[in-house]
Amino acid sequence: MKLVRWLNSLFHLRQHSILSASLVLAITFGLSAILGLLRSKFLYAHFFNCCVTDLDAYNAAFRLPDLIFKLLVTGALSASFIPVFSSYLHKDKKQAYQVASTVINLLLLAFGVLSLIVFIFAPFFSSLVAGGFSPSQLTLMSQLTRILLFAQIFFLISNFLTGILQVNQIFLLPSLSPLLYNLAIIASIFLIAPRFGIYGVTYGAVIGAFLHLFIQVPALKKVGFKYFPLVNAKLSGVREIIRLMVPRSLSLGLGEIENTVTLFFASTLTAGSISLLNLAIQVMYLPSRIFATTVGQASLPMLSKNIATNQLDLFRDTVRKIILQSLYLALPITIIILIHRVAIVRLAFGAKQFPWSATLQTAKTLAFLTPAIACQAIIQILIRAFYALHNTKTPLYISAISLIANICTAYFFINFTDLGIYGLALSVSLGNLVQCFGLLYFFIKSVDGSGWNKTLYDSIRIFISSLFMGIVTWLSLKVLDLFVLDTSKTINLAFLFMVSTSVGFIAYAFISLRFKLEQIQSYRRFFKKLINLISKNQFFLSSN
Repeated sequence: MKLVRWLNSLFHLRQHSILSASLVLAITFGLSAILGLLRSKFLYAHFFNCCVTDLDAYNAAFRLPDLIFKLLVTGALSASFIPVFSSYLHKDKKQAYQVASTVINLLLLAFGVLSLIVFIFAPFFSSLVAGGFSPSQLTLMSQLTRILLFAQIFFLISNFLTGILQVNQIFLLPSLSPLLYNLAIIASIFLIAPRFGIYGVTYGAVIGAFLHLFIQVPALKKVGFKYFPLVNAKLSGVREIIRLMVPRSLSLGLGEIENTVTLFFASTLTAGSISLLNLAIQVMYLPSRIFATTVGQASLPMLSKNIATNQLDLFRDTVRKIILQSLYLALPITIIILIHRVAIVRLAFGAKQFPWSATLQTAKTLAFLTPAIACQAIIQILIRAFYALHNTKTPLYISAISLIANICTAYFFINFTDLGIYGLALSVSLGNLVQCFGLLYFFIKSVDGSGWNKTLYDSIRIFISSLFMGIVTWLSLKVLDLFVLDTSKTINLAFLFMVSTSVGFIAYAFISLRFKLEQIQSYRRFFKKLINLISKNQFFLSSN
């Protein structure tokens, strides 16, 4: 019973600072990312050599369901629902829950209509998205797309539950949902795929989406959420959410067009190109998801609260602070990934069924994607800062410019160079650079106050510290590789990666202390406080 009470307190513990909430999200996202890499490793080991065209079709089948989901759910949730729901929750809980219920019900209806259209015309849409596929691949992609539409229904509800819990400052329980999703797919690879092939993995994705929803339902009772089976579009909160949602959905739509164009170009290349590009992008988004998206998710409810309570100075200072905190982690990780790209791909996906040539090709693709990692650290925060300001139009305009840059460069690299998927990776990075600097420029223009010169100065010092770390990491890598270890063996490769990376981060901490960077001091204070709380047995247990 004591263990049950302890777990209950742990899962429903409220996080009252951005750093602590970010830590919870980072740890759970990190665990989910590890499972995601294992999922890909097992999936590619099972299908890459024998059925690479099926694997390409499976990866492509997510495009249309993801498109609908991001247009409806992600647009409403991140841009409008959390800021508006947060402002209502601090004034009138009943009306806040009516607004939430109405939005969920409206989006379920819209999702049902769009899903039915895609379900019926899946072959036609598949031929538009992956025009380079063979007829058999298009047929398979269509069937898998229809199955995956059911998973998005569970994800729609689940993501709104996540938003409601995060506004209530409960981050741990909803962040465990992706773990169950990945575990379900991994289990399906071994238990269902041997009988049903790639269809079995798709069934596993639907089961995982259901578990993603199921684990969060009990927590709603804890926060007192009440569901209303109504659709009241006259509520001012609902109208505000829809008003803010439209530009965000259009912005996401542009991003999805960008992804779809990349998929289309990749489908015209050699078999397996989509799958290898998908692997490289997965690794690229890993650090940004752990360190940038987590900070963005954790900060949005609190930034929204700053705006709702007219604490504009605190809002500006918080945005600058979390940008630097994210860069402090993102820049060195970018350099580590660039230096150790072959080792990372081999350790993450290497198997007898995943050939060395595919490892090298994926690693080289990853190298062209690394500039996007640091960009995402800033993009994820600035987008949510605009949302907290109830400004969804500026990110839309910047996304449009980024889309044009991505499509033009992708077309050029595919048609006028021999870069292949490397050109597609480079176009993704260029699009991220345009989006990052565009958002930063217009955000600085849109908010008053000083301090950005110091932010630039601190960013340069973080960059110099990261370069110093990169040199130390590279030198330690070369010494160990040439004179100490036989890296043809996986265990030696893993040891080299861990030692070289550890030496690099020690050097990074040293130069950070020499530069007196505020970011390392913030993390030191936080972890000192965390250790003190753990020693008093108070971190995981709420006070009685």
